[in-house]
Parts: sequence; structure tokens; C-alpha cells
Amino acid sequence: MLIDRIATLPRTSSLDATQARLIGAMRSWVVAHRKGQVPAQAVKDRLGSARAAAHVELLLAEIGCAWPDPFAIAPPCCPQLSHDEALVAGMLQLAMDGDRPAFDRLLSDLLPVDERERLFLSMRVLGDVLG
Repeated sequence: MLIDRIATLPRTSSLDATQARLIGAMRSWVVAHRKGQVPAQAVKDRLGSARAAAHVELLLAEIGCAWPDPFAIAPPCCPQLSHDEALVAGMLQLAMDGDRPAFDRLLSDLLPVDERERLFLSMRVLGDVLG
């Protein structure tokens, strides 16, 4: 039943601080972009760092190029994560842990190795900047 599937989506409250900052920044970027505003400024305002905003923009560009399907980002007020956001949160944690084999296993059915390499490196740097 659909309601049972929706109820099992991960919640933003289950994220650690760094993951929550990234997901919030991604959501802010999308909202600003849709409003015709400067997304990097919205992310900078949210994170308080131009460097962090630049890395989030780079990550979003890399995801946009690598992802085989449209990437789903929930609205800022939504307490649940989209499936893609949950995957990004997991990617960030594995990259911050330096666990490349687990990162590759997580994405092996979705992305080729060269795309995984680029995303792993981006996530590592972003984890350092946000953490």
C-alpha cells in the first residue's frame, strides 16, 4: 500500500549534523534556482561559507551529469528524505569514513566507476568543509 511505503521513507531527523547541512543546502539551492535567484548565494547564506557553497554547487553539477534519472529533492519543509537524498546522505557518510569499497557497492548498480570516483572525491572534500 502506498501509505506504508511513504511512512518508511527516512526522515531528516535521522541525519547527523553534516548530512543535515548538505541536504538543507541542496534543498535551498533548488528553491533559489526555481525562484530565479542565485543558488550559490542561497547556499552560502544557509551554510555561512562561500567555500562550502562552491563545493555544494560542484557536487550538484556532478550529480546532474552522473545520475541516470532525474534527481529527486524534497521541499525544504518536508520532514522526509527523497530516495535520492537518502542515497546522498549515505554517500556522504561513507566518503567521510573513507570507505571507498562500501561507497562503490552502494552505487555499483547505478553509476560506472569513473562517476563513482569523482563523486567520492567530491563527497570527501565536502564532508571536510561541512564538518
